[in-house]
Amino acid sequence: MTQDLTVTIRDEDPYVVLDVVGEIDISTASVLRDAMIEATDHGADKLVFDLRQVSFVDSVGLGVFVLARKKMQLRQGSVDIIASTRRVLAIFKLAGLEQAFRIRPTLEALSAEDDPAEPA
Repeated sequence: MTQDLTVTIRDEDPYVVLDVVGEIDISTASVLRDAMIEATDHGADKLVFDLRQVSFVDSVGLGVFVLARKKMQLRQGSVDIIASTRRVLAIFKLAGLEQAFRIRPTLEALSAEDDPAEPA
């Protein structure tokens, strides 16, 4: 049985974050794709998918992330992934996508890499 998917878009300057909850599969990937298109069409330069509340991603779902990456590359933007569950991390690794995306456990971890550390 497929779990519903919800996607909430929020602005966390300089990022546009898509908070994703549920399972991403053939029957729900269109919800994620539509939210991604909405975010990219409104000028997002740094797109972040927060997958910490995602329990499963199939190949159709992975295709949405690849599409997002292609769209963002056209505008010199970036796509990052927030994920901390072993299952989701393993899916990205098995698909060979762990090198295509910067995957971190939190938005704060992404921010720390993007902003130089302040002198102590």
